[in-house]
Amino acid sequence: MKRIILLALYTLGVVISVSAQNTTNLPISGYGIGELSMGDGGHYAGMGNMGIALNRIGFQNTQNPAAITKMDTACFTFDVGMTASYSRYSFLGKHSSNNSGNPNRINIGFRVLPGWNAMIGAAPYSSVGYMIQSIEEVEGTATGKINSLFEGTGGLYRCYLTNGIALTKDLSIGANIGYISGTVNEGETQESTVVQYESHKKAFYADFGVHYNLNNFLKRKWSVGLVYAPPSRVSQNNDLTYSSSSTDKDLDVSFHKSKQYLPQRMGVGVSTTSEKWILSADYNWVDWSRSSSSSTLWEYQNQHKINIGAIYILHPRYPRSVELMGGIGFYNSYIMLKDGKMRNLEVSGGVSLPIRYSFLSLSATWKKQMNTRKDLMQESRFSINLNLTFGEKISRFKLK
Repeated sequence: MKRIILLALYTLGVVISVSAQNTTNLPISGYGIGELSMGDGGHYAGMGNMGIALNRIGFQNTQNPAAITKMDTACFTFDVGMTASYSRYSFLGKHSSNNSGNPNRINIGFRVLPGWNAMIGAAPYSSVGYMIQSIEEVEGTATGKINSLFEGTGGLYRCYLTNGIALTKDLSIGANIGYISGTVNEGETQESTVVQYESHKKAFYADFGVHYNLNNFLKRKWSVGLVYAPPSRVSQNNDLTYSSSSTDKDLDVSFHKSKQYLPQRMGVGVSTTSEKWILSADYNWVDWSRSSSSSTLWEYQNQHKINIGAIYILHPRYPRSVELMGGIGFYNSYIMLKDGKMRNLEVSGGVSLPIRYSFLSLSATWKKQMNTRKDLMQESRFSINLNLTFGEKISRFKLK
């Protein structure tokens, strides 16, 4: 037991120390709290990171806190994931690319009491990473040109505690309580002048879920799930540093930043199961109306996400079988630039391989921004996810 607890704490520390590293090179990550990465990776990455209605034996579900009541009750269950991606960006005929790789989650699940399961974990929440260089011609200067450089790095990570309780054989409820923290650094360099912005952010959040099984409905097994997350204010501590070669003194003061909130979210999911197939669909509505923009160039908009996925079980009569997964998702960006709306299409596929008492999941995702306006950034991203789910048996010794 001591070894398991020490391993859990050590692994959580490692993930927290690297979880806020950059995973993006997208300029719009500089708006708001950065590019969100909630729910990325995991066992269900091969079907599009969905699972509001999925409550399956042996797996941990971060999409619905009520859908963890079928974890193994005789062991600690670990869920560890990593991701690597290649992104290509296009803007007005110019192109750039970015490679990134990062751990994306660790969860530790266990039974508290009969019918009550819990899970603790850590994962990235958002990422900021961009570099924009511009050269402008200015009359009256020595060179006739001014070079400007805009950079941003950092991001937020989240730690959470999830509890799921089975009220009956078919009905479960759950709650997830978490803490989000991180630092975002942004800089502007123009000739001999450098302005650095450092923003420390933190917030508490919670989300709640319900899961229900409908057996033999229309001669099939069905499940439905509901999730709700209320909005939460982000606390900010902002510092500005100004330095210039033309003066010996640097300026270090606090600055005001527009109010930011973790968005309100409501989601519903439905799934149906046959001997070899699991079909599932999720819809999420994300409300960004409470957050405000500090610029007239961009603004927040509410987000709608639709995901459809399937799992094919090769050997349903085996206690552990190879599973093939696939999914497709469509959603709009929560950032709107110059009244231009950006939409994203994602296609995923993967496989889950049983290895003794563990599961190794490999998946690939292709994401494409479908923007019709040429003055909006175009992005194509290909990512690979690796996830390992394994258990450590709880030893019991007789007292002598």
